[in-house]
Amino acid sequence: MRVLMLNDRLSARGGADRHLIAILHHLTGRAQTLLAVGHDDRSLPDAERPGLGRWLRLKGLERQGLSPRGGAAACKRLQGLISDWRPDVIHLHNLMDPLLLETAAATGRALMTVQDHRCFCPGLGKLTPQGAICHTPLGPSCLGCFADQDYAQRLLDLTRRRLKALTGLRRLLVLSGYMADELTAVGLDPGRVRVLPPFVQGLEPARPAVAPTHHLLACRLVERKGVLIACQAALLLAGGPPLVVAGDGPLAGEVARLAGQSQGRLVFVGWADRGRMSRLLAGAASLWLPSLWAEPFGIAGLEALALGVPVVASAVGGVEDWLQDGVNGLLTAPGDAPALARAAGRLAGPEGRRLGAAGAAGVARLFGHNELMERLLTQYRQVATRA
Repeated sequence: MRVLMLNDRLSARGGADRHLIAILHHLTGRAQTLLAVGHDDRSLPDAERPGLGRWLRLKGLERQGLSPRGGAAACKRLQGLISDWRPDVIHLHNLMDPLLLETAAATGRALMTVQDHRCFCPGLGKLTPQGAICHTPLGPSCLGCFADQDYAQRLLDLTRRRLKALTGLRRLLVLSGYMADELTAVGLDPGRVRVLPPFVQGLEPARPAVAPTHHLLACRLVERKGVLIACQAALLLAGGPPLVVAGDGPLAGEVARLAGQSQGRLVFVGWADRGRMSRLLAGAASLWLPSLWAEPFGIAGLEALALGVPVVASAVGGVEDWLQDGVNGLLTAPGDAPALARAAGRLAGPEGRRLGAAGAAGVARLFGHNELMERLLTQYRQVATRA
């Protein structure tokens, strides 16, 4: 089977990027693949690149669709690649230009992993301007999330075009039940939506037998990830391990400033590659996932659980697909820094070790790559045969 993968970029910086890399790695020997990306941000280490198989850069795949300029040329390049390589299946990932989505859909053999909210939310990932989770489906009320109404209307129109383009795809894969519910809420056929969670890839298989030295927050440093809430919680920790923050993004400077004033309760280490992340997790009493937005899944938490590190997370989005309060971690209300600090304190002791062990067993049982890859290959076969 020949599978053409399409993504906006080649990167190792986000959960969606790591998910794509893991799929390519595990398709080796099972399918012939070609990955086409719009650009390469060079964050994927050279040592990991051979696992991608054959890949190339196709100008225009990084288009978001807001500007019509260059869309026709990008579609022509994609049509040429499809014609030349003749894939049995086209698997779309973070491809956001409606014209490109329509081009792939026109083949009749395309499916897409819908990684986030951009096909059904023109705003901040199902967050209201007040910072609360939005439960209102796509519609005119979305305009209230923006001060500039002309820009808001353009984004709303773009989101509607993306959503319409999805109707032409044979299958829509999502990582969580939450995302499946969101797609069906905006009118997509539930019979074409399949939940296929990610699996852990590329971290060390076990934790060293050392006492935990810190709690860990590892994410893109943006407000919707709850980064500042985590910093507030770190300052409330009553003794015990400090919080280490790993990542980069717009809030990096603010996190560094707060760390400098925290008397050691908050430590900022910047961006961490996979090797460094494994080491940080090995010494972690807990991983924090204090998201304010509705996480589509939260793969960083699954990676931590696989190593026996318990997770404290906001009860949002797809998180509850894999995190059960009191079973393999703890759930808190989004935006509640005191509750986050109290939960972290619990996880720094024997309760954390118990929940971490349960989490590792659960990941091994429910998120093994062999079973999940067979489920993905079943979807490929059905799309290729138009079943």
